[in-house]
Amino acid sequence: FFFFKTEWSFFFCFSLAVFYRRLKYMKVFVNLTGEINQMKEKGIKPNFSDLARRYGSDRKTVKKIWDNDGKPKRKASSRASRYDPYLEEISSLMARPSVSKKGVFMYLARKHAGEINWNYNTFKWYTRKKGIELRKAAVPHVAYETDPGEQMQVDWKENLIIHLSDGREIRFNVFSATLGFSRKHIFIYSATKTTNDFIRCTIEVFRRLGGTTRKLLTDNMSAIVSVKGSQKKVHPEISRFFADLDTELKLAKARTPQTKGKDENSNKFVKWIYPYDGNLDSEEELIDTIEHVIADQCNSQINTGTGLPPDVLFAKEKEYLRPLPGKVMLDSYIVEHHVETADSRLLVYHKGKWYSVPPECMNQRVDIYPIEDCIYIYFRGRLVAKHSISQKLKNYKHEHYRAAYEAVSGSSPVIEKRAEENLEKLERIGL
Repeated sequence: FFFFKTEWSFFFCFSLAVFYRRLKYMKVFVNLTGEINQMKEKGIKPNFSDLARRYGSDRKTVKKIWDNDGKPKRKASSRASRYDPYLEEISSLMARPSVSKKGVFMYLARKHAGEINWNYNTFKWYTRKKGIELRKAAVPHVAYETDPGEQMQVDWKENLIIHLSDGREIRFNVFSATLGFSRKHIFIYSATKTTNDFIRCTIEVFRRLGGTTRKLLTDNMSAIVSVKGSQKKVHPEISRFFADLDTELKLAKARTPQTKGKDENSNKFVKWIYPYDGNLDSEEELIDTIEHVIADQCNSQINTGTGLPPDVLFAKEKEYLRPLPGKVMLDSYIVEHHVETADSRLLVYHKGKWYSVPPECMNQRVDIYPIEDCIYIYFRGRLVAKHSISQKLKNYKHEHYRAAYEAVSGSSPVIEKRAEENLEKLERIGL
C-alpha cells in the first residue's frame, strides 16, 4: 500500500509540474503575440533580440511570429498520404458527371477494402487538398418530421445510363422509396416507369418492409395522374390500388421538391452507382449493386437529420407499419404475372420458350413478369434475370450457362472455354 501510494504521489506531482510548465509557456506565448500584434497595429518595427530575451524565447521564433501575423510558422509536412496511390483513380471518378463525393468514397472503399484504412473525413480533406472538391448548391428548406409508420415518400430516378465492362449500354430507372421517420431506403431497378411499374414497385417496397404506411407521398408523375391545364386527375387503377392498400395517396405540389425532401435525398444515394460505370459485368450485377450493395450502404450510414443509421430506427418503425393486404389482392395488380419452377437445366418456361436463371434458382419457384418485349424473373423479391422475348426454344445467358457448367465440372480456363463452345453450338442449331 505504501509503494502504491508513493508511486501515485510521484505521478501526480510530475503531471502537475508538466501542466504548470505548459501553462507558463502558453502565458508567455500569448503575451508575446499580443505585444507583437500591438506593434504591427502601430507600425512599430520590434527589436527581435530584446523580445526574445524578455520572453525567454529564440530570436528566430520571434521573427517567424512577426512575419506570420502573430502565428508561428509550421513546417509543411512532406509525409505521403495513404490515398496517394489512388490519386489518379479518384480524380478520374470525381470528373464523371453526376457522381457524388460520398459515392466515389463508398465505391473505392468497397473495391479496395483491406488495402488501406478508408475514412470519409480524411478522404474529404485529401480531395480538398488536391483541388478535386465537388461543388454543390445548397437548397434550404424547413425540416418536417413524421411519426413512425405514418408516411413513405417515393420517386423515380429516371433515364440512368451505365456501361458494362464489355461496353454494352444499359438504360434504366430506379424506383426509390424512403420512410419518413427512420429514413429507411429501398431501391428497385426498373427498365420502364409505366403505371404498372409504379404499382409493381410499390407492392415490392411494402413487401420488403413487411407492412404498409398510412400515407404515400409522391409527385405528379404521369404514371399516377393525367394533367390537363391546371386540372389533374388520378388514374382510376391507381385510385383502386390505394383503396385496396388502405393507404392515402398524397401528391406533392408542383415545383416543390423540398416537400418530399427525404426521398430527394435518397436520390443522391442513387448517384453512388456512377463510379461503377464500366466496372460491372452484367445487368444482374448492376441490379444487385443498386438494390443490395448501395441500399445496404446508405441504410447503415448515420443520417444527419436523425443522428442514427436508418436501419437502427427502422427496427422501431417496423412495429408501427400496417399489416400487408392479402397476397391474392396484391398479385392481382401484377399484369400477366405467373410463377414457374426452375428445372435442373436452370431454365424456366414462358409461352412455349425456355429462359435461363442463375444456379441459386434451381428447383425453386420464381416469379415471371412480361413487360413490353422483355420478361423479368424475380426470386424471393429480387430481380435475378432479364431476357428479351425470343423465338428460340432455349435462351441461355452466357453467365448462367457457364455457372451451371462449372458447378458440374469445376472452374478452370479449359472448362470456361468448353462451356462457351457448347453454348455457341446451341445457338447455331437454334436451341
